[in-house]
Amino acid sequence: MTITLARVDDRVIHGQTTTRWTKSRPVQGILVVGDDIAQDELRKKVLKAAAGNLKLGIYTTEQAIESIPKGKQSEKNFFLISNSPQTFAELVKLGVDFGKQLNVGPMNTREGAKVLGRTVAIDQKDYEAFEYITSKGIEVLFQLLPDDDSKSWEAMKKKYDSLG
Repeated sequence: MTITLARVDDRVIHGQTTTRWTKSRPVQGILVVGDDIAQDELRKKVLKAAAGNLKLGIYTTEQAIESIPKGKQSEKNFFLISNSPQTFAELVKLGVDFGKQLNVGPMNTREGAKVLGRTVAIDQKDYEAFEYITSKGIEVLFQLLPDDDSKSWEAMKKKYDSLG
């Protein structure tokens, strides 16, 4: 059917994903893309448990080139989630179509990142990834929960730039 939500979330699958987002968008399965995630057996087990009754696929970026189109051609609706905007930028570079909108959820504080708001901290690599994604006609919206107001990349970019 389609990808009903493409999302960057540093926690990948958690309570907000399975309780709030699944109520606002149709979904039968979650496709997780991330080389680091796909190689971490413990993390994969935790994500499988967090996904509950939803079908779950965890892929490297290379595997996602084939898996995402298959998901879109199936009868199911999927969420596509990665813990990094760089992964989404790479998917765009590789010609993978995940839709015209990228939702950004929690990206928590880490070394070298500038805090732009509640649960949003980005570094230079994130900035460059968002710039690339938007340059390809994909809207980037920052929104923690479905009921929250969203903020555009342009608004977040201005805040990032103002922090020097």
